[in-house]
Amino acid sequence: MDEISDYNSDPVKIKKMVLAALFAALIAAGAFIKIPLPFGVPITLQTFFVLLAVVTLGRNWGTLSIIVYLLVGFIGIPVFAGGAAGIQILAGPTAGYLYSFVVVAFIVGWLSDLVSKKTPPVMFGLAALGSILILTIGSLHLAFFSSISLPAAFLGGFAPFFVGDMIKSIAIGLVAPALIRKVNFKAI
Repeated sequence: MDEISDYNSDPVKIKKMVLAALFAALIAAGAFIKIPLPFGVPITLQTFFVLLAVVTLGRNWGTLSIIVYLLVGFIGIPVFAGGAAGIQILAGPTAGYLYSFVVVAFIVGWLSDLVSKKTPPVMFGLAALGSILILTIGSLHLAFFSSISLPAAFLGGFAPFFVGDMIKSIAIGLVAPALIRKVNFKAI
């Protein structure tokens, strides 16, 4: 049998593909959901859905959902924060945050695959690690691309988002175990 036929006849693989596509759509929708913060820098739910996809789907399917999301944006569909789209985003000062999604999907997804008990503290820890990696990689790229100092990049690209991202990580810690039980990811 060829590989396409194998996917058509395997309900578990079909479920994986559907969930990866669903998370790609949720990430896109999350980029448009803004939560205002008292100090002026709004956060979006984009990284919430990135991290939720990764901790629930694991390395392979979580990474696929991120890649699908990025490809949709790079071909011109406005799915990035602020309605941005296009290949030129790869050369912008905030591209490091987008690049980091793939890195985080691979690393945190791999760690999630290794964990047998998907408890709230474990899921929080994985999401918090992913958040810190996203903010760090994004800030490093911001410093390099914008020719600003590392402290300035971290002050503008890490610090304003850290508390909000930790709150999102707590929410993921609470939501992910229930989602995993409900969707029966063990069958995937």
